[in-house]
Formats: sequence, structure tokens, C-alpha cells
Amino acid sequence: MIRFIIALVFIGFASGFAQMTSGCQADTVPISEIQGLERRSAYAGELVTVQGVISSSFFAEDSLGGFFLQDPLGDANPLTSDALFVKLDPSKFEQKLLPGDRVQVKGKVLERNELTQLDRLESLELCGYYGLLEPTLAEFPTESLSDWERYEGMLVTFAQPLSASEVYDLGHYGQVLLSAEGRLYHPNNGQENSQNNALRQLLLDDASKIENPDPIPYLLPDESLRLGDTVLPEGVIVNYGLDAYKLEPTQLPLFERQNLRTAAPDEVGGRLKVASFNVLNYFTSLSERGSDTAEEFERQEAKLVAALAAIRADVFGLIEIENNGERALGQLVSALNNYLGAELYTFSPDPPGGTGTDQIHQAFIYRADKVKLVSISSDKAAIHDRPPVAGVFQELVSEEMFTVIVAHFKSKGSCPAAGDTDKGQGCWTLRRGAQAEASLEFATRLVEASGDEDVLIIGDLNSYRLEDPVTLLSQSFINLDERLPLNERYSYVYFGEAGTLDYAFASPSLNEQVTGFTIWHINSDESRILDYNLEYNPPELFRASPYRSSDHDPVVIGLDLN
Repeated sequence: MIRFIIALVFIGFASGFAQMTSGCQADTVPISEIQGLERRSAYAGELVTVQGVISSSFFAEDSLGGFFLQDPLGDANPLTSDALFVKLDPSKFEQKLLPGDRVQVKGKVLERNELTQLDRLESLELCGYYGLLEPTLAEFPTESLSDWERYEGMLVTFAQPLSASEVYDLGHYGQVLLSAEGRLYHPNNGQENSQNNALRQLLLDDASKIENPDPIPYLLPDESLRLGDTVLPEGVIVNYGLDAYKLEPTQLPLFERQNLRTAAPDEVGGRLKVASFNVLNYFTSLSERGSDTAEEFERQEAKLVAALAAIRADVFGLIEIENNGERALGQLVSALNNYLGAELYTFSPDPPGGTGTDQIHQAFIYRADKVKLVSISSDKAAIHDRPPVAGVFQELVSEEMFTVIVAHFKSKGSCPAAGDTDKGQGCWTLRRGAQAEASLEFATRLVEASGDEDVLIIGDLNSYRLEDPVTLLSQSFINLDERLPLNERYSYVYFGEAGTLDYAFASPSLNEQVTGFTIWHINSDESRILDYNLEYNPPELFRASPYRSSDHDPVVIGLDLN
């Protein structure tokens, strides 16, 4: 049976430091010596006695189940940690342990998930009250991921606020990915300071083992947390688990809003407005790739309709609509018109060449009081997974013609074992490059048939801005996101890295008639706890609003045809 020795006496103070009782003067091993310079402790498996001050305790149900013990003086070596985790079942220790208590502990040094800790305790002596520890200023970014070993278990703070760069697991695990020196962008997207992303990121945890916490931590008063919002973590513990260093809060860090929501996209001017929107598997067939239940479908549709109505484009090129003829497309248009209270929108028929065999396809919805659909066609090139669809439109006021091609290139997933593997641009980049080339040839044929050189290529190209498919298209067309500041050039976030997957390319003649371009960041910056899914999403957080209506941001183009 584990024996606990409790030494409780009145403690005198000298110069602000607690004096030790006689029961806390046994020979001890310095914590810094146990941690050492290597990742794995040289004392692993050995029984040791250590002494230090409790920096934080986590005894709540389903929390970490122990406390962090730190040497208040340390060994003056910045390369070694002065703290370690002590595993303890609080029910077996009658005296309440608080931050600032000085204790002496005897137990076995173990490496659990590469975290050095003291476990299987044989004794714990409460030596008196030392006082709350001052956090150590942590250098961040680091020069190497292994640099965090020097802070393992220690109470730290940071010199500058950190940015939220990913909130994907906020609702599931209570975690936020933080980054130093601003948010993270994908290295292939063209932003500066994106080559050392691994050294600029650190996970903020909630010191809990509970999945799907309720309430969800770190939300701002409007019940959201957007990427780019900032926090200054003060008094957090550097922990390690699941192959990553992370921060455990000793008090709830408060985020500050830096990335404001907007009720509508930025103005783009012009008489006509064209938009591209990946609507994330809008399926009327349940339990396929979209909603699983009728309730989820209602929630998904309500959010999409709110987004479409706020954009108010005259022509929408939609991606990831269920490929089931007019059923899904007609349902979405009907819901949108009901929301607007007028029969403003209609939808394009399937092109004569078909929409391919994939479960999803591209299509147009448009305002028949603003434009006329002259023709609809699709590219029959075998290289396409989902054939690009082209609509030739005529503006009713000016009678000017323009062509819109909506494309959806091969994704980077489902990598092949050989051949078109990831060579720095994700898998299938050769195929996407061939699809870009085929799309340019398709555009050339359309111009020859219509006699009008005003062409817009929009859609989800599954390629970042510096990758080959985008470079190829840019040789003949103008990438309209060049009109945006660098920090606004993104439409999607993957593993914390923002980048552009959704584009608008204008032919040289049409580019002169473009009055504006914007990407409306209503989805990529928002947590998935706000989407239409019922699993893991607290019901009180759902709003029939545009925010997290999809995982891609819509792009909007203004046109003045002349």
C-alpha cells in the first residue's frame, strides 16, 4: 500500500522564502538533473526523491490527474527544464495541494508518451508554503522543435500575443493551434515567413481529457473564435502528448478579436456580380456525402441560403452540388427564392455533353432578370474527374456577352502508390496541371464558337497560388486575387495553414472590365462547431447564418461590361 507522510507544521518565513521542516530535508535529486539535456531521462525507471514548488494542479475529474512540480531556483542552465509532472490520485491524499505549496515527493521516474514524470509515489511530504511562481519567458518561435524540451513541465509566458491559426479541434478536444508572428499560411501560397511554420506553432489545450467539452473553451462573447484572433498566454504549463508540445492553462486565457466578421462581402462594384462557391456536398440524397438526416439537411440549406442571399451575385458558379440532375440544384434555388421572397434565381440545365460520373458536379444559378443564359456546355476531355461546365451569358442591359467556366480540379487526397505522388505540391499535381491545360483549350474553343473573348474561369482548383496548375493558367489569364493584399489571399485552411484553392481568372479583355474582386472569409476562419452537423456540435451554437456554411470561402467578382 502506498504510504503518504504528511508533515504539517507552522512555517516561519525568512526573506520571503519558506523554511523547510525537518521532514523535508532528506537528500533529493535536482529536477533539472532528472530532466537532463536529452529527451529521455537518464533516471527512467529509478526511484528518486525530489523537492519543489507546485506551479499548477490538475485534479478535476478527467483532467491530467496530478500536478507540475518546479524547482524555484533551478540550475541556471537554460537548456534543461526545472519542472516535471507528478502523477497523483488526489483521493489518496487528504491534504489539499495548492499552487505555491512546497513538497517533497518520492516516486519512480517514468517516460509516458515521451513526457518525463514521477509516478507510483511512495511518499509525499507537504513542507510549507513557498509562494506562487513567476512564469519563465519562453522564446518563441524556436530554432528547433526539440527546443521545447528545455521548458517541459515549466510555467511559462510569452513576450507577444499569439494568433489562432486552427480551431478544427476546438469543439472535439478543446484545442486551438497558436502561432507566433501572425497566422500561418501554406508555403506554396506566396506569403512571406511561411517556410518555418513548424517552428512557429504550438497547441493550446484545455488541461482536460474530456472529448466534446461543454462548455467549449476559448469562445469570445459572440460564441465564436476566428482564425487571426490573438491571445497572450500567461502562466501556462508546457506539456507533451500525442507527439506534440502543448500549453496547459492554469487560468483561462482570454482571446481578443482581431478578425472581424462582416455581414456581406466587400463591395466589388460593377453592374454585374459573379461568384464562385464550393457548397460542401449539398446533397438531397441523405447519408451520402452531405447531410445524414433531414434535420441536418435543413440546417445545411439554411446556412447556404443565408450565404448566397448575402452575396447577391447575378451569376453563381457552384461546386460540390449532388450530381442528380435538377433535383439538388432545383431544391437549392427554390429555397433561395423562398428566403428572398421572390422568384429571382433560376438554374442551368445539364449540358448536352453531360456532367460526368462523379457524385458531385458544377452548375450555375443566375438571375434571369439580369442575364440570359445563351448556351451551356461541358468539356469532354478525359483528363477531368468532374468536367468543367461553361455558360455563355448575355447581360440584358448592355447586351454584352461573357463566358464563365466553373471548374473543380482533382483533390490532393487518395494518393497513388507511385507515379503522380506528392513532390512538394500534393498528390495528383500532374493531373491537375493537365486539367488546367485542358481548361485553357476548352476556353479557346468557346471563344472561337461565340466570337467573344471575355472569359472568366472560376472554381476550386485544389492548388495553391505558386503551384503548377495556377502558374499555367496565369500564363494566359489574369489571377484576380492579385488585386488583394497578401494576407487576404486565402480561401481554405488545412492543418492550420491558410491558402487559396478557390480562384477567378479573367481573360485579358475581360480583366479590363473587372471592377473588383474579394474573397469573403465566412468559412475558412470559423470553427466546424458552427456548421450544420449535429455530431459534437452544441445545439445552442447553431445559427442559420453564413458563417461556416461550407469549408471553402466564396469569391466574388464585379463586372462592368462594355
